[in-house]
Amino acid sequence: MDLTDLFVAELQRHRQPIFAFIYSLLPRRTEAEDVYQKTCEALWRKFDTWDRRSSFRTWACGYAWRQVANHGRAAGRDRLWLNDDMVAKLADERAEDLERYDDRLAALKDCMESLNRDEQRLLDSAYRDKQTLKEVAVQTGRAAQTLYNQLNLIRRKLHQCVRMRMGASGGLA
Repeated sequence: MDLTDLFVAELQRHRQPIFAFIYSLLPRRTEAEDVYQKTCEALWRKFDTWDRRSSFRTWACGYAWRQVANHGRAAGRDRLWLNDDMVAKLADERAEDLERYDDRLAALKDCMESLNRDEQRLLDSAYRDKQTLKEVAVQTGRAAQTLYNQLNLIRRKLHQCVRMRMGASGGLA
């Protein structure tokens, strides 16, 4: 595998957690998308410095943090921007969270499989198919508020299930 293929494979594999890291430090999704693009460019320019024995995700988040900090300095006049010390502290906490990202994702998949068929269908409609609950209500002949309440219960159920699984594996308390 050549360097370009390796870079693309690693970036694709870790795209979600890197973007989540950036987005957790910025107030707007559009800003996070811009910073993510700048991070990808920086990662490509510096890819030959990555020690392949270390985590690509951790290395990439280090560059992402620098891009967020640069963005913050440029946007310093924005009232929503926190000072550099606070953002650095948040970045450290998010980096620790990312270490458990794969474990949480695996736990969520297991928990989703434990849902009954109707619950899985509602989640698929709301998230995978990106339908509004009003659209799902029309299709199913059910009240939108009922579906909204049911979706909230499913989310809580999944949250509790993931917490239990992560707690049992030494992850999330």
